[in-house]
Amino acid sequence: MSWRTQQILIGSQKQQLIDLGERLPEDISTYETMLSEQDALQKAVDVRSLPDLSIVVSNGGGEILAQSDGQMNDEAFVENLLQRRSLSLQPDVLQFDNQYYVACEGPLRVDGQIIGEMHLAMNITASSVMFQQLMWSLMVATALAIVLITVAIALYVRRSVQPLRQVSKMTEGLTINDLNQVSLRLENAPTEVQELADTCERTLHRLSEAVTQQRQFVHDISHELRTPLTVVYGYLQSTLRRGTNLNEMQREALESAKSEAERTIRLLQELLDLARADSDRIEFRQDPIHLNSLVLDVFKVMQLISEHSFQLKASIPDIYAIADGDRLKQVLVNLLENAARYSSSEHPIIVKLDPTSNSAIIQVCDRGEGISLQHQARIFDRCYRVDEARARTTGGTGLGLSIVKSLVEGMSGTVQVQSTPNEGSTFTVTLPTLPSDYERKHRDRRGRRKVSSLY
Repeated sequence: MSWRTQQILIGSQKQQLIDLGERLPEDISTYETMLSEQDALQKAVDVRSLPDLSIVVSNGGGEILAQSDGQMNDEAFVENLLQRRSLSLQPDVLQFDNQYYVACEGPLRVDGQIIGEMHLAMNITASSVMFQQLMWSLMVATALAIVLITVAIALYVRRSVQPLRQVSKMTEGLTINDLNQVSLRLENAPTEVQELADTCERTLHRLSEAVTQQRQFVHDISHELRTPLTVVYGYLQSTLRRGTNLNEMQREALESAKSEAERTIRLLQELLDLARADSDRIEFRQDPIHLNSLVLDVFKVMQLISEHSFQLKASIPDIYAIADGDRLKQVLVNLLENAARYSSSEHPIIVKLDPTSNSAIIQVCDRGEGISLQHQARIFDRCYRVDEARARTTGGTGLGLSIVKSLVEGMSGTVQVQSTPNEGSTFTVTLPTLPSDYERKHRDRRGRRKVSSLY
């Protein structure tokens, strides 16, 4: 736009010089009827003179025949103007003494005869300065407009995405149990965004219904199958115990059936536990638990069903936590069975107890094959097995660690795993602990006696 405006401005001034060059001979011819040639020439020049216009007529040899009055006609400028020679009136832009001019020159023809050369120049400095100021103002205005438009667009976009941020904030901490309680009602949201939020809300509610139905189905089918399988398992046990006339092949078949029935019953029980935990049907009695004694009780059970040795290492004789004793025993049994299943009996399985300012830490350490890093992130997922073939031979169902996680979280605790392949694994359970004054008073009543020589 700047270039085009400049061309129009200069073009109009050039056209004025061309028109002046065409009319000056007509004026001279008119005045010659009343005045002499010299006087007619000067009269025509005077009539056409303007403050910012210079008209000089010479004889072609440098002698001035007539010129206009004004500040533009100083000697240096006129001399520079006379040095320009052209055969036609074609204006050009030139610069002289920090001033800008539109100048043209050509032969002066009066009645078909050349009587000299005319030199025309128009000062356009003021117009150029005004044009530059206009362009500068336009550039500043354009820059400010771009900044304002950018800020306006940014504010508009920010306001437009604010409802989406509200949706993200509302759904960020959702769990599978909260899907049916979601209400995505937005404030000052566009119609399209509100429709999207309503669709997401309906989708989450349908997903919640599907999850609820799935959990109920798992719970019902597990409960219904467990009873007949328990009866079958009882008959198999009775047959094996009383079947004195069974041959070796029959006894082996019954033992295999009994083993599979026992494994299936255990799987169904684990499915029931998970279904109850998902539907919040498990009630946790959070009581003060003496962890040292509870771990030793679990050791007695594990020594009956496992060939491994177990050790307890506690930093102090009395460590307490707030937990459900029965559920915590189930957690420890699952962790110890998992450690015994995937480690050699040559190395003992160690349980470490350590108290902190607001929690109690239980660590189950083994010297087994370990778990690679890519499997550690999913080790607590349901039915996830690091090695499918090995899980079948060892009797694992892939639900034990999922149950551990559900039970520990139900007791307001956390469970984590750290493992190195071929070195072993450490499962860490963190539970809330009691106030320090309670522990001190209870420990004083016990007389600071040790629970076992295993410390």
